[in-house]
Amino acid sequence: MDRVRALARTARREYRWEPLLLGTTAVLGLSAAALLFFSAQYMKRISMSPENNVIYEVMTTYPELTRLQATVATRFLPGSTVSDQDVALRFAIVENRMQVLGTESSRRLRQDGAEASVLIERMRSAVASVAPQMAALRDPADAVAVLKVFEPLNVHATRLAALTTSAAATRIADSEQKLIDIYWLLLAEILGLLTCGVILIVLLQRTRKKAEDSAASDFLTGLPNRMSFNTVLSAEFDKGEPKDTLAVVMFDLDLFKNVNDTLGHAAGDSLLRLVAERLSPLLTDACLFARLSGDEFAAIFRSPQAEVLSQVAARQLRLAFAAPFQIAETRVQCSASIGIAVCGEDDVTPEDLLKNADLALYAVKDDRRGDIRMYHPQMKEAYLARQNLSKDLEMALFKDEFELNFQPVVSLATGLTCSLEALIRWRHPVRGMVSPADFIPIAEESAMILPIGRWVIGEACAAASGWPETIGIGVNLSARQFVDPELGPSIVDALSRHGLEPSRLTLEITETALIQNDHTVVGILNALREIGVKISLDDFGTGYASLSYLTRFPFDTIKIDQSFVRGSPQHGNSGTIVEAICDLADKLGMSTVAEGIETEQQLAMVRAAGCRYGQGYLFARPMTAAQCAARLCAERLRHVSSGKTPGNEGHAAPGLCR
Repeated sequence: MDRVRALARTARREYRWEPLLLGTTAVLGLSAAALLFFSAQYMKRISMSPENNVIYEVMTTYPELTRLQATVATRFLPGSTVSDQDVALRFAIVENRMQVLGTESSRRLRQDGAEASVLIERMRSAVASVAPQMAALRDPADAVAVLKVFEPLNVHATRLAALTTSAAATRIADSEQKLIDIYWLLLAEILGLLTCGVILIVLLQRTRKKAEDSAASDFLTGLPNRMSFNTVLSAEFDKGEPKDTLAVVMFDLDLFKNVNDTLGHAAGDSLLRLVAERLSPLLTDACLFARLSGDEFAAIFRSPQAEVLSQVAARQLRLAFAAPFQIAETRVQCSASIGIAVCGEDDVTPEDLLKNADLALYAVKDDRRGDIRMYHPQMKEAYLARQNLSKDLEMALFKDEFELNFQPVVSLATGLTCSLEALIRWRHPVRGMVSPADFIPIAEESAMILPIGRWVIGEACAAASGWPETIGIGVNLSARQFVDPELGPSIVDALSRHGLEPSRLTLEITETALIQNDHTVVGILNALREIGVKISLDDFGTGYASLSYLTRFPFDTIKIDQSFVRGSPQHGNSGTIVEAICDLADKLGMSTVAEGIETEQQLAMVRAAGCRYGQGYLFARPMTAAQCAARLCAERLRHVSSGKTPGNEGHAAPGLCR
């Protein structure tokens, strides 16, 4: 979780600039568009400005005055073609020009100064003063008089033109400067947009690369993930090199679920990270070391000595787990099961090689955890056979192929049967009798154990209902059955349907069931015990926490594992251990059953140790319901003939005899 939070914080730091950058880009883009629009409008306004007209009017005043003077001067020359109408037209043009130059709007547009205003007034006054003379122009003398009035106006018009041109030049320069400023600002915004675009592209590339890296790596350990593993394996497989130069080592952590269940998922995540950190330096020769999923890891090796190299690596991996892992203040001891597969001629695809490594790993888990196993073709055959058996198992219950056998538990004092343990058998229509060791693990993996377990409880209660009331029935429960919400109700229903007293039923559980579902199991067993069902701890002494469970849950019976009984001839301490268990059980108010008694020597040992009940081939092998009935009848007849009442011996054995 800490690593996830750190990654989240890093992502937030890296991405906090994105809104600002995107906002800046948007503002620059909008500003550039607006600036382009306003600059275009400004240029259009300049080109269409009425200032141009008034400037034109000023600039053409002098030419119009000279044309008027020339017309007046030639009017009275001999042979002149100029008429009075021509003179009147030219004078009217000049009068109109004077009126235009004197308007307020024209002055404002020209931005006239004091000198320009004086010049305009002088010209207007002069033109106005000669208007009567122009109307009464009759001879050359009149023309000379008028020309004398007009002569100073040429200087005034020229000066006014110069002043107007100067003011216009200033305005043009200002407009040019504004346009230059606009263009520089627009260029800056364009450069800003380009810069933001480049930054966005770089960020996009970085984000894409991070996304690709994230998609190709495991966020928890930092190792490549399954996708990367499959990519590299496919690339190596397709290189065209000899197939036996490619190998895969696959391993997972043994009982990793227990770490999650007991220490929490955060501790489990820490363990996975520590495993990755410890093992990575050991796999430098591998093409790739990846975490595939959960607690499963794998490495790819490419070498002419791929088989040897992968085996050496596997041994190093196993040795690496010898030292415990420190998680906070807890030291966790962990082992790994390792499967190795070298590419063979039968491997057509990379998936075939990976499946073979998985089969080798599965073989280790199925046999002895913490070991190394090389793949061989027989594993695939066994796997396929197991798959076929699993398919048949799904229909076995519906085809009524299961049956129950029963093995007696006897009183070591009298040799009489006190109870019988129900043992399931599968009569396959093709394979014949299938051993429980072959199909029970499959049933537990596929959850078929749940309906099968309910069937066993029902059939066992049905069989026991036909036995003497002094005879109990024992039924084994697997760890998987305790996740079945129908377990408790199905037991109550079976007892009710067959009219069996709850005290005659003993449920036998192993330490594994308690470890995997501690609180759930204890809750269910307490509820059943309240209605009278007896509870037995099976295979006692094989687990590391057996004694702790004796203090936490009041079992009725302890079944001593057969390893202590059968080991007695070779190991003198076995008898001492059995005696200690019996003494402990007696003080806790529990009865004891010694399992696996096969010889008289073993029987004598467990009797001497204080064990009251026994089970094993020395007394009887598992038998059918009919054989059980016959055995119980024979025992009853023998005791009737001897004048004894059967069952009196059983009162001291809760859960075995009533």
